[in-house]
Amino acid sequence: MKGRVMQGSRWKLITSVLISLGILTLAILNRTWIVEAFRVLDEAKPGWLGVAFALIGLSYLVSSQVFLVVLHSLGYRMSLLRLWATALVAIVISQSVPAGGVGSYAFLMSNFTRRGISPGEAALLASFETLSYAVAMLIVFSFSLLFLAAHGLVTGRASYIAALVGLCLIGAAVFLLTRRAETMRDWLIRLKNGLARLLGQQWGDAWINHIITDIDRGRGLFISRRRDVILLVFIQLIALSGHSLAMLLVLHSLGEQTSFLVVMAAFGIALITSTFNVLPGGGGTVEAALVAVLTQLGIGPAAVPAAIIFRLFNYWILAPVAAACYHWLMHESVTPIRQVE
Repeated sequence: MKGRVMQGSRWKLITSVLISLGILTLAILNRTWIVEAFRVLDEAKPGWLGVAFALIGLSYLVSSQVFLVVLHSLGYRMSLLRLWATALVAIVISQSVPAGGVGSYAFLMSNFTRRGISPGEAALLASFETLSYAVAMLIVFSFSLLFLAAHGLVTGRASYIAALVGLCLIGAAVFLLTRRAETMRDWLIRLKNGLARLLGQQWGDAWINHIITDIDRGRGLFISRRRDVILLVFIQLIALSGHSLAMLLVLHSLGEQTSFLVVMAAFGIALITSTFNVLPGGGGTVEAALVAVLTQLGIGPAAVPAAIIFRLFNYWILAPVAAACYHWLMHESVTPIRQVE
């Protein structure tokens, strides 16, 4: 038992180091963008930039309320600081590497299960966070398409493909979560048996039954409380709107006057493009999408430095903070939380 604990701690340490090295590597590869961002900071009004950066941090806090709502539905409580750190780490991981959604999901599972939440309930937490974010993102993207169409502008083919990928992912999640418990159990057992034969291992079915029971219980909660699901999407929309407002403030700090709707339209295209992107840290595609749409909507030369500063605030400055939060969340001594009756 002691050997397993030591082995688990060793893997957590290795993962922390890898994440830190990954963020450092991304910073080196994108050093031109980062240096340029710090250079153009001198041209902006610091007061508005400070408000924009604070608003981005607040938007991550709003995103964390998705976990708060789901935990409350399951009868758990967790501190606001830990929820904020969890949301920040999950979002940064999803943006940092290709297939980042898988890494983000794995982090959420590990983070919640080590606090005493069952694997099935942790899977529900991760699934509903992913699902609510995807729905909110597609709503914002739909607004972007309508806004651009009203102004006679056309988006790129990649944006439509990314939207189709998002719809497929949401459809797959809905399909799986609406299957009968017996069907999900049968699929998991078949998957387990296939992996067992491939790896030459023997595994029992008790853990599968436990997961299915937890998923079925949690699914029943959300079926009976559809308002919670709508609330999750609404929370994600507020968080995304907060990021858009921060972008508007960055533009304002550079002396560019525009509307919130213009910035939201640009942010929606950038969001959907980032989901289709396979380059680490976005590879500059998010900034490029923001600049392209803002320019088409009448923003002048300020579009380029505004996009760079926004991404500096939205991702690059917070990436090392997320790495520190990951180390804290995965290495702190925790007492498993209990359900509140």
